[in-house]
Formats: sequence, structure tokens, C-alpha cells
Amino acid sequence: MNIKKTGLAALLVFAVLTSMAVPAAAQSGAELADREVVVDDETESVYLEVTNTSGDALNYTVYGLADGLSTEVDSGTISSADANDTVRQTFAVNATEYDSYRVVVTEDASDSDEESADDIEVGATVNQAGGGGGIFAGVGGSGLFSTQNILIGGVVAVGAYALGLLDPVKEALEG
Repeated sequence: MNIKKTGLAALLVFAVLTSMAVPAAAQSGAELADREVVVDDETESVYLEVTNTSGDALNYTVYGLADGLSTEVDSGTISSADANDTVRQTFAVNATEYDSYRVVVTEDASDSDEESADDIEVGATVNQAGGGGGIFAGVGGSGLFSTQNILIGGVVAVGAYALGLLDPVKEALEG
């Protein structure tokens, strides 16, 4: 019975020490960004933008996330050492396989200095639906003669006729 209490106490101490060690390791300063981007069928790519690094390249790792599982899909380095310089790296998206992507940016742990960046941005590039444009966009388009604009024009014309605002035009045409 005494052995059970000692074993249980040892297990409890191990659990407490393990739970305290994990956050301490995560706060070591090596991780500069950890951002997740949700993707769908309209998403073309995920991007990473880094502005004004401290001179050395930063490491990045891209993970595809689906059903609670994480798979590494890309990794490399990115740097923007010049003043007011922003560098962009894009990653292809597979929205049928992954629900979201996670991008983690870290400093290079193999050297003795600490890298940094003024700004690290992670986002998605969305496919802009084509389908016409300009004045003659067609049905459902976004031009001047779209279905919505034609309906609004018709309602305004009927309202103007009902209020008698078109009588001078009617008289001029009948002449």
C-alpha cells in the first residue's frame, strides 16, 4: 500500500514537472510567429511576408491541417535584410486535402545571434471570380447592366411614371 502511494506521488510530480517544462521551452524566444489560415475552394495560395529582418534569414515551416492532424508541407528560409524591405513567399494550397494551413517562423538556432523581424504576416490569396466586367457584364455580373441595376432602373421608371414625372417627356414625344 505504501508503494502505491509512493508511485502515485512520483507520477504526480512527473506530471507537474512535465506540464511546467513544456511552456518554458515554448517561451524560449526561438518562435517568432505561429499563425493559422483557413482555406477553401476559393483560396489560391497561402503567403508569408517578412519585413525588415535583423540581417539573417528566418526559418519557416508550413503545415497542412485536416481532421486535427498536422502534416509538414513546406519549409525553408526567408530574409528581408534591407531597410523597409518586405519579402513574400507563397505556398500552393490543396483545399480538398487540408482545412487550414499553419505557418511557423523561427530564428536560426544553429548560430549564436538572435534573428528578428519588424513584421511577419501570414494570409491567404483568394481567387477573384472572373465572369465579365465593365459595362456589359451580363446576367449576374457586376457591370452597369447587371440584373440588379436593371431591376432598380425599372422600379425607378415605373415610380416616375406613376408620379407624373414623365409627362413632359411623353408630351414632347407626342409633339
